[in-house]
Amino acid sequence: MMSTNKDIAFKDLQKEFEAYTALVLKQLRLLETVIENESESQLEGYITEIKKNEKTINEYEIKISESVINIIVLYTPVATELRNLISVYRVSLNVEKIGDIVINIINEIKRIRDYKTFYSFSDTIHDVLIMSISMVERALQALAGKNMDNAIWTIKNDDIVDEFHRSFVKKIVKKKLPHVKTHEEMKTFLNLMSIASNIERIADNATNIAEAAIYLSVGKDVRHKHVDLDSLS
Repeated sequence: MMSTNKDIAFKDLQKEFEAYTALVLKQLRLLETVIENESESQLEGYITEIKKNEKTINEYEIKISESVINIIVLYTPVATELRNLISVYRVSLNVEKIGDIVINIINEIKRIRDYKTFYSFSDTIHDVLIMSISMVERALQALAGKNMDNAIWTIKNDDIVDEFHRSFVKKIVKKKLPHVKTHEEMKTFLNLMSIASNIERIADNATNIAEAAIYLSVGKDVRHKHVDLDSLS
């Protein structure tokens, strides 16, 4: 069967979207490398690559948004197609936000002057970052395969990341800040709390993607609502 112009437009959009999400996942893995690598001399190379990729991510987001609008205007998509377009548009915004958050974390790391203090917490930061990355990966898998189990897992694990953030900040404020000895150490603890907050935001955006996957799969909008997630699987 010969492909119609609408078919081609949808395939092109899907191809762009897959490249876009793959690049953001690469950014997250590069960020993981930065946090777990205790060699200051190697940081600049990773940071340069991350910042270069961010420009491409922004270009993808604009292009995908324009493609979605063009398909709606030119081809009058039917209900299931429209739901797909809405999901792609929603997720593209969250993916772009994740890319911005990676840059925020990188900028916080670049401001650090007391690397000894930073790396004394890097294992903890790394563990929750891995959780947040897994949430993004599984949310995107849920979207691609209409897999409710991955979407539900992602949404449920958001509470775990939230609790980490609360306990991490509480630990620093109550146990570390009262005993700070240098200005550099103080700034590093503030950097660490900002990094933890940004990682929590990665998990929040992963949750948004999972909610879009549920909308795409079953047509149910679960944003801002108390929903029995197990009933969806």
